[in-house]
Amino acid sequence: MSEELSDLTYWLALEIAKHDPIVDFNVIYEGSLELDFLYQLLTSKAQRYWWDTFGVELNPVTINNAFFRAIAMLHQRNVEFSQSRNVAETEWVKELLHL
Repeated sequence: MSEELSDLTYWLALEIAKHDPIVDFNVIYEGSLELDFLYQLLTSKAQRYWWDTFGVELNPVTINNAFFRAIAMLHQRNVEFSQSRNVAETEWVKELLHL
């Protein structure tokens, strides 16, 4: 189950990241209609993909946990990226790129 949760979380994170239009994690993390839409769309897509590819029927609790873990992981990555943009450690990169 642990391996399945990790694989599903990674798969859902990739699906969320390539979603068009781009997901605004600050809005979605607070809860929104977009979050509900993504949840319905991607959890059913995951269920179908896992069944077609691996012949595994996913437990709804596993899907739910994986989806919200993926959202939290991507939100945290977005926060870390935003915080790192203006720190001293990145100044040399900006200078190198003449930004």
